[in-house]
Amino acid sequence: MNEPPFVLVKTWYEMLVNSSDKQLTSHAEKMLIGAFGTQEAVASYLKKHKLIN
Repeated sequence: MNEPPFVLVKTWYEMLVNSSDKQLTSHAEKMLIGAFGTQEAVASYLKKHKLIN
């Protein structure tokens, strides 16, 4: 699978967890799921790149 650039994934993740704007968090989630297919795949990528534990 072709992964999106790290900085882009990091931006989406930060938007998802730090924004109080529901539209923004929804968009970030949609982009992450679109890029990786599942929440599990997103979590795996975030762990691999040490953005989450």
